[in-house]
Amino acid sequence: MKELPKKYRIKDIAKLAGVSAGTVDRVLHNRGEVSEKSRAKIMEILKEIDYHPNVFASTLASKKAYTFICVLPSYEKGEYFESVETGIAQAAEEFGDWNITIQMHYFDQFEETSFQHVINELPAIKPDAVLLVPTFKEITLKFIRTLEKDEIPYVFLDSTLADTNPLTYLGQNSYQSGYLAAKLLTENICNKEEIILFRMMRQAQSPSNQTSLRELGFLSYLKTHPSDFTVHEVQLNASDEKACDEILDHFFRQHPKANAAVIFNSRAYIIGEYIKKRNMRHISLVGYDLLDRNVTCLKQGVIHYLIGQRPERQGYIAIKALVKHFVLKQPVKKENFMPMDILTKENIDFFFNPELD
Repeated sequence: MKELPKKYRIKDIAKLAGVSAGTVDRVLHNRGEVSEKSRAKIMEILKEIDYHPNVFASTLASKKAYTFICVLPSYEKGEYFESVETGIAQAAEEFGDWNITIQMHYFDQFEETSFQHVINELPAIKPDAVLLVPTFKEITLKFIRTLEKDEIPYVFLDSTLADTNPLTYLGQNSYQSGYLAAKLLTENICNKEEIILFRMMRQAQSPSNQTSLRELGFLSYLKTHPSDFTVHEVQLNASDEKACDEILDHFFRQHPKANAAVIFNSRAYIIGEYIKKRNMRHISLVGYDLLDRNVTCLKQGVIHYLIGQRPERQGYIAIKALVKHFVLKQPVKKENFMPMDILTKENIDFFFNPELD
């Protein structure tokens, strides 16, 4: 029978290093004063015996509890952030015995006041860490300055902000995904002369940070690949699909030759369903995210490409990163860029194969 590796106790390590058990304990838990000579000797012994502390047991014994706050856009069934929360829930279940509490807070992603209201409530909770989607740039920047002052780590999901210092970021490279969308639309779909950039707006608010970065990448591709494209910008009403139909009817009466379109958020289905209703299948459309309605439009051929970013993994890895940081005391990767999955009606069914998860 193969002999199991020896489990070294603190007093065993102390004996090997020629120091007291209390000195070893202070080194292992990084507390109290220890001479450099003793510390070096203990670290040498730990390396020789390949010592791995039982972090799970020590965490339970310490009775230290952690509160993580997650700030997500509100959603309906089948929408993008439902998948993000599914990943968060999976991680919460997996790490539930590690004295972790996760609180969910929601805001309307098209309403700055809704986001501000949620942010205002968080300091009173005194969280150990905050996981949030930085939809509204200026409000987020002001909030994270407060977090940094109080030395509270934060994690960005879905998009990130320049000149900030999150513990980690989970999401696509938004600029590059916009660049990719332009390449798909202009290189793989031929004879497109007029391109439409659709924006989902509410109360004339500015686009989200992520949407702005995607659009910047898209326009950068067009600029570096000169052609005779004409680019139209159309704002749609995010809260009123009937109003969207009226805006689209008016636009296409004015621009009957426009036959290629992109939308940089997850509501491509609004345009795809319009294309189907009006039987305008000559229009090529690129959108984002595998919402149920988007996938239906993709299978029907009224959306040509969807760019996915694995939201379940974003939510799961974000919580896991916080566990690594707080409980395991391990370093966390600064940027976790999600794959840019390019889905078509020909490959979408295979993407959801559960046996591959």
